[in-house]
Amino acid sequence: MKELSKILILFVAAFSAGFAFEGSLAITFRKARTAVFLAEANGEVKGLRIKVAQFRSRKGRFPRDVPEMVAAGFWSPVQPPTERLRGSADWVGAYDGEGGFVYLTATGQIYLNTDLTREKLRTADIRMLETGDLVPPGTFF
Repeated sequence: MKELSKILILFVAAFSAGFAFEGSLAITFRKARTAVFLAEANGEVKGLRIKVAQFRSRKGRFPRDVPEMVAAGFWSPVQPPTERLRGSADWVGAYDGEGGFVYLTATGQIYLNTDLTREKLRTADIRMLETGDLVPPGTFF
């Protein structure tokens, strides 16, 4: 009978250890996936900023909105720029965290319009978001 209780204790301990390992492994994989999405979003935003700068060099001003960029031939309406974190191609004038991009017409600045506060992030990603210009200043805490 003593052997049975030892076996049960070992079984419960092994199950608990496995459950804890699985949880930490899932968080690690989620952080890695989010890091890939952030790298893609960073590349997308930089590419869009280059296109806005090209528009400005051609026209002497920043574009008013997305349709003007489409009309100028900077991207196709069939395949608009899309951020993969939320899968959105929306363009807004003020940060709301719902996905897509923030475009400020006065400055021609483009930011990622995604709330990242609930995402699992690596330390390097947090540092990049706090010091970089991927999201509007003051929107990531």
